[in-house]
Amino acid sequence: MTGSGSARQIDGYSRFLRVLIVALAIAAVPSVSFAVQCVPPQGLDRFHGAIGEIEANRRSRPLTILHLGDSHISLDNFTRGLRKRWQEAYGDAGRGLMPGVPYRYYAPDGFDAGMSGAWDVASSLPADASGPFGIQGFRVSSGDASAVMTLRSEQPVTRIEIDAYGGPGTGALLLKLGDAAALKLQTHRDVPGLVRLSVPAANVRNVRLSPAGGGAIHILGWSVSSPATPGVRYDSFGVVAATASITERWDANVVRQQIAALKPDLVILGYGTNEGYNNDLDLDGYRRLVAGFIRLVETAAPDTSLALLGPFDGARQGTGAACGEGWATPPNLDGVRGVLRSLAAARGAFFWDGGAAMGGSCAADAWAREDPPVMYADRVHLRPAGAERLSAALWAALMEKGQDGASCEAARRINYKDRQ
Repeated sequence: MTGSGSARQIDGYSRFLRVLIVALAIAAVPSVSFAVQCVPPQGLDRFHGAIGEIEANRRSRPLTILHLGDSHISLDNFTRGLRKRWQEAYGDAGRGLMPGVPYRYYAPDGFDAGMSGAWDVASSLPADASGPFGIQGFRVSSGDASAVMTLRSEQPVTRIEIDAYGGPGTGALLLKLGDAAALKLQTHRDVPGLVRLSVPAANVRNVRLSPAGGGAIHILGWSVSSPATPGVRYDSFGVVAATASITERWDANVVRQQIAALKPDLVILGYGTNEGYNNDLDLDGYRRLVAGFIRLVETAAPDTSLALLGPFDGARQGTGAACGEGWATPPNLDGVRGVLRSLAAARGAFFWDGGAAMGGSCAADAWAREDPPVMYADRVHLRPAGAERLSAALWAALMEKGQDGASCEAARRINYKDRQ
């Protein structure tokens, strides 16, 4: 017990002085210095520049992210963690949605979507898919006045935007916002093409859409704006079993107009898993296909940052590098990552290796064997815990780890919160 009391008092006082000195030093440095110390990851300068505009109160429109891909983002399991982090930091400005209920388990976070009556649902997934498609990948059509599409939002809605495909023979639609009288909106146009309808809403939560005569209507998607200013809008559209070839079945003019209107600060392309399971994949042809879609995106949004995601690890019963008990890693998963990595390097884009983030080859098998498992038994799809683990890793790659080792997200958050 000798010397314990006085020594603790002196030591505690010394710690107090050190904390006080550090706090005074931080307070003496202008808040902008945090942003100066953060160097964005390669390919994300424009995206981080947009974030800086929000933090400096120089921006009125939302920080906007567009994320396209396959089954990993068809539900909100993987995208949920990204959307939550961005919107917790800067506010919820809304999101884009697929039309109606395009597939059985469509349930976007924060919304209850419904569809009844005689709607025809078309998917761009089949190789012989025909007709116009946009970035949402689906189209729902009807000319029956009893067909109804509904949307209930957990958050108040301040604007509804509808992407329809119009032409000489298309008709009108009725849009009812909350308790207000329904609005009749035309999709007719002399030359076939995209019709974008934008209607302000007085903080409603219920939306109803139906055909109003004069011909069938073709809905490609719709989006909602929420009150946060400027906030974050994060649109994620995924199609189960999709490969990057699905983009060849979309109407290039429609896609170009949709992306140009969205003005995304970041476009994330998340294809590659299904290609990696194809032993006969032509990697050179795949490179040309993806490069062509990248050029379309860059033409529509020349000021955007682009992120290419290398596919997550996977396993199957069959050929490939053995993982144990008959499970093997499909050999072309790594080939796809190589194509995407080289495309990103050539175009100055950001690349993230989803397989490496999981732990490399055979990680999918290991994740499926964890207790509890974080990957489903198919070794392809992520359970919620696995999806959250990887969304946190992608978040860190996009937002936190600057080239100088500084935490971009932490520095910006301190700077932004200090301005509030």
